[in-house]
Amino acid sequence: MPASIHETDIKIRPIKTLSDLRKCHEIQRATWGYTDLMVFPYTQLISAAHNGGVLLGAYNGPDLIGFLYGYLGMSGSKLYLFSQRMGVLPQYQSLGIGHMLKLAQRDQMLRQGIDLVVWTYDPLLGKNAMLNIEKLGGFVRHYARNIYGAVENPLQVGLSTDRFMLEWELMSNRVRERIRNTAPRPLAKDWLVDNKHSLVNYVAWEGNIPRPIATELELNDKVLLVQIPPDLNLIKKVDLNIARGWRESTRDIFETYFQRGYAVTGFARSSEPQIPSIYRMEKGEISTSSDFPSWVHGVQSEDDEFA
Repeated sequence: MPASIHETDIKIRPIKTLSDLRKCHEIQRATWGYTDLMVFPYTQLISAAHNGGVLLGAYNGPDLIGFLYGYLGMSGSKLYLFSQRMGVLPQYQSLGIGHMLKLAQRDQMLRQGIDLVVWTYDPLLGKNAMLNIEKLGGFVRHYARNIYGAVENPLQVGLSTDRFMLEWELMSNRVRERIRNTAPRPLAKDWLVDNKHSLVNYVAWEGNIPRPIATELELNDKVLLVQIPPDLNLIKKVDLNIARGWRESTRDIFETYFQRGYAVTGFARSSEPQIPSIYRMEKGEISTSSDFPSWVHGVQSEDDEFA
């Protein structure tokens, strides 16, 4: 953490004051570079919070440095929380604050009698995958193409907004085990060295830039491994076409295998140059009472609407 901050100084609590509600606008701009069009107004945040949703803040002393916002949704007769947005000021990122916010979200939902939280994230962002899958115990079985349409902000410009939809079953054995686990998280090099499981895709390295070169879409192993780049943003700066190649190739992989009953259940991070990050997929291991088929269709274009 920054020299002036200790972990015990960070507190998670509901956001209640008007000044802190408005500061959520600043956090969104600082985190993602959003324009006013993409910023959720504080009136929407507080309305959700007063109607069964979640609006939690991370505080360093009196200062709001991050927030988490979600609202209620339904899948059939199943009530759940859709966790829409979590942002932390750049100088406080990579300090475990997101993890603290998510655990506080879990506590609040369980007190309200809700045991399922869902949210979306970019499948090619390994940092998010490590938190969502390994630390929190979520799993993924739905892939949504271009779900938010064209988003003009520095972090997302140039790529379609494809997303994983992550399901967090709050009282499952999987979740309880992951959030209590303090052991080191998996490293991709260890998964590659043991050769226990088949790779779905293959990569050619050009310096520190990986290029996808081939995929296997007909495998039927119980466990499969999918490689992704360790740093998508670096690739986008060097060659946007390579980044788009990653989007297209992994889209084919996940859509194909999800349709065949696989789910993403694990993630191992890259730990050194020319080592990818890796997803673990398993077949038939995840059971759930909820379904979200509409998510896979993404945003309808005007051409589709009037066809």
